[in-house]
Formats: sequence, C-alpha cells, structure tokens
Amino acid sequence: MAGGTDFDDEGEITGINVTPLVDVTLVLLIIFMVTTSIITNPEGLKVDKPEAATGQTQDRASILIVCRKDGTTAVDGKEVTTDDQIVDAITDALVADRELQGIVQCDTKAEVGRMVHLIDLLRAAGVNKYAIATEKPPKEEG
Repeated sequence: MAGGTDFDDEGEITGINVTPLVDVTLVLLIIFMVTTSIITNPEGLKVDKPEAATGQTQDRASILIVCRKDGTTAVDGKEVTTDDQIVDAITDALVADRELQGIVQCDTKAEVGRMVHLIDLLRAAGVNKYAIATEKPPKEEG
C-alpha cells in the first residue's frame, strides 16, 4: 500500500499513515497565519507624531487645535464649545487651502481620549495630514 498502514508477515503494523497529521498541521498553520495578520493590523489611528527632542517647525498652512486640562478647546485662538463648531472651523480653513495640516496641541494634563477625539474630527472633516505639537525638552546643564 502506498499511503496506508503496512503489515508484515506476523500482522504487526510497520508503517504509519501521516496524511491526517499533515492535514491537521496545515489547518493550524492557516489559522495562525490569519490570526497573526489580524493582530498585526489593529484598527486604530495612525498618527505622525514627531519626537519631542527632534520636533520641527511647520512651514505649511495649518490649523491649530488646542485642548486644555480643564476641558476647554480653541481652534486657531478662538474658543469653541461643541464638536460642530470645531468641524465648521476646520471646514472653513479647508476651503482656503485643501492641503491644510491639522496640529493638535494638548496640555500634558489633558485627557488622551480628548486628543484622539480631536484627531478624529480632523480626519472626518477631510484633513489628511496632522501632527501633535510638542515642546523641546530644556537642555541639561552639565
């Protein structure tokens, strides 16, 4: 027999059928491949976040959204209280320049969820490029 069990003259099994083992191994391999591809591509925001020590000055047209630790928000220096006001300000700025970059600047004590929500509003309004404003750390004297 080619793939089955072989019996010798005394009735002992001298061969093992490995086909079921290979089938199970291939199925497990496929399951692990699919699971790994799902884990490595989680749903989330991709933020182009500059490092604080090597932050760069932006020279392109931008809109600055500031969130403070007390929960208030300002867009280009104007206080806003609702998400609709933020989206309207972003939309008005996009009319002037379609290549507008959004900059989110949050206080260190502000909630991270608020920052993510503001980035979400930028993306929903049509801003494709955005950054998180940082501050260079003070130089150590030594």
